[in-house]
Amino acid sequence: MVAVLVALIVLTTACGTDPAGDTTTSTESTRPTPVAAAPELVPIGVNGGSMLIVEDDTVLERSLSAMNDLGVRSLRLDIAWPFVEPVEGVFNWAPVDRVVDAARAHGIDVVGVIDYTPRWQTGGSSQFTRRPASATAFGRFAGDVAEHYSGRVSTLEIWNEPNGGYFFRPGPDPVFYTSMLKAAYRQIKAADPRITVLGGSVATAVDTSTTMNGRTFVEKMYAAGAGRYMDALSVHPYSYPTSYSTDPLDPDGAMRMVAGMYSVMQAHGDGDKKIWATEVGFPTSGTPISDAATQAAIITESIREWSQLSFAGPILVQELRDRKDDSSDREDTFGIMRVDFSAKPLYTSLKSLIAGDLNDDVVYQRVLGASSRAQFPIGGPVTPWYRQSSPRGTQQIRQEFTGGAVTCWMDRCFASPTAVVTAMDRAGSTPTGPMVDGRQPVDDLVPTEYFWSPQTGAHPLSGEMLDAWRPQFGLPMTDEFRDGDTTVVRCQFATLRRPGRGSVTVDPV
Repeated sequence: MVAVLVALIVLTTACGTDPAGDTTTSTESTRPTPVAAAPELVPIGVNGGSMLIVEDDTVLERSLSAMNDLGVRSLRLDIAWPFVEPVEGVFNWAPVDRVVDAARAHGIDVVGVIDYTPRWQTGGSSQFTRRPASATAFGRFAGDVAEHYSGRVSTLEIWNEPNGGYFFRPGPDPVFYTSMLKAAYRQIKAADPRITVLGGSVATAVDTSTTMNGRTFVEKMYAAGAGRYMDALSVHPYSYPTSYSTDPLDPDGAMRMVAGMYSVMQAHGDGDKKIWATEVGFPTSGTPISDAATQAAIITESIREWSQLSFAGPILVQELRDRKDDSSDREDTFGIMRVDFSAKPLYTSLKSLIAGDLNDDVVYQRVLGASSRAQFPIGGPVTPWYRQSSPRGTQQIRQEFTGGAVTCWMDRCFASPTAVVTAMDRAGSTPTGPMVDGRQPVDDLVPTEYFWSPQTGAHPLSGEMLDAWRPQFGLPMTDEFRDGDTTVVRCQFATLRRPGRGSVTVDPV
């Protein structure tokens, strides 16, 4: 009897506080989400420096002038071990020096890739893509590179796609690669601590007989202790023949795989480090059939998408010029320009994008507007925004963050913490308003809200239970569950019960 009287007093007192009386939720649910200012794009560079090593001075000058006209900031260039030190202790720096010094004269930074293996480190094999016999010897060469190019090369990347069998014969070995990375990092920093060292150079490959899944490779790198021996991770997030976010739920797609790599970095305390996209490209020949107009659209869209990521470092387009005319081999036709320096549509699109230097994507700006108003620590974006259908068939836009997600219906966007996003996805719900004071309305057959805090987790209340809830009860600590014929919800300071089809009663805790 005492419990009933207390319950009645609590309910009567609470009647003065209408849970629907806060107009913040209803107002923000019906008006467009404010658009945030357009952020800057990440720095943009190009690949193609390795071809310039064997070109004459005229081609070199035309290439660098084209880069200046485009506005790109960096050039990725192989500093190939078998080319520079073909015989142990005998160095040939001059061809690489010529390109490095010319690039610097044009105000272009060089991203040097220390890769491949001289014959005296392959056991006599002529396959220069074999991994070296000695990680220590590789580290020594990396130190030689850093010493020679100190003050001239600002960034050094360790190898090229070691999770692929073609570039790391006889096959991927993340533990041995990490031993190479450690040796190289120590020697580079001893020679010039200002140089940025990129580890990984990981392709977004899947598991095959010759390749290792990119996320798996990064996980094994970290397990072997790679985190302390790189200033940033580098990846090659090719998504050809579509853009970066086209298939957002595919675990083997570039977007989801890179997000997974970043989650590995976070788990090892490296969440503040950037991920550089040191190769991204789209060919204009080969299979599946592609064309120059599609190349321009996909690459510019992918640059905008990459620039949305909180961990995004520079992005480098593959590559400056085609390698051959009229080739059916797609590897020959990734160029921004053709062999004769005539511009593909991508040239014009890229130049315009760089000149603007703003990620003025209105959807992204609206998502940022919603995230900036979140009443919980949502963190930074780990995916670009992407389209999806809710389980109820509703078309919506979502962008994932380290601490949650923003979901948009038309021009209205609402931020939700990760636990609420997971629960909504499981139930097939979509937010219809912002989270305010730990409560967020969702679409359902009956009025439903999710309640959340870091301490209580995410739990829905609907129908009569939602009508009966009052702030004095505290947040729900359970979903609705059955106790015999009674529906029960336990809150922080009260328990709500509804027997059969009867009225809800409240028992204080």
